[in-house]
Amino acid sequence: MAGKLSSGGGKRGGLDVNADPNVIPFIDIMLVLLIIFMIAAPISSVDIEVSMPDARIMPSQRPPRPTWISVNNDGVFVMNDAVDLNSLGDRTYDAVRENSPLIANDEYEVLDQRIYIRADGDLAYREVVRVMNQLQNRGFTKIGLVAEDRRR
Repeated sequence: MAGKLSSGGGKRGGLDVNADPNVIPFIDIMLVLLIIFMIAAPISSVDIEVSMPDARIMPSQRPPRPTWISVNNDGVFVMNDAVDLNSLGDRTYDAVRENSPLIANDEYEVLDQRIYIRADGDLAYREVVRVMNQLQNRGFTKIGLVAEDRRR
């Protein structure tokens, strides 16, 4: 239906443009796909019986409670306890063991936990770096700095 062969008038030998879409190729492709799917459908169903093993999935464990270190002008706090800067690493280690009892006996897993540091905006940068250095001296390498989301 792409062109009309006879039109009521116009130039001799010229065809008028027809706005109807040519759907014949579309129908041909759809019929071919229908035949392919009709042939492939019985092949995909298999009647061989197999005894599959039962799935024994252990429930996922709750993630460990995060360990927070807060730094302000009043001092350094691990969770909610005030801590001296020299004993920060050991107190953080103990706090991680309390927060995640499943890994409390594995020193590598304890040191592999992420430690979150919150600091006042008015605090000198060197105070935050001192806290991070004390944590790194104790063996903590995953340290995250937390910022306040003020988009709300």
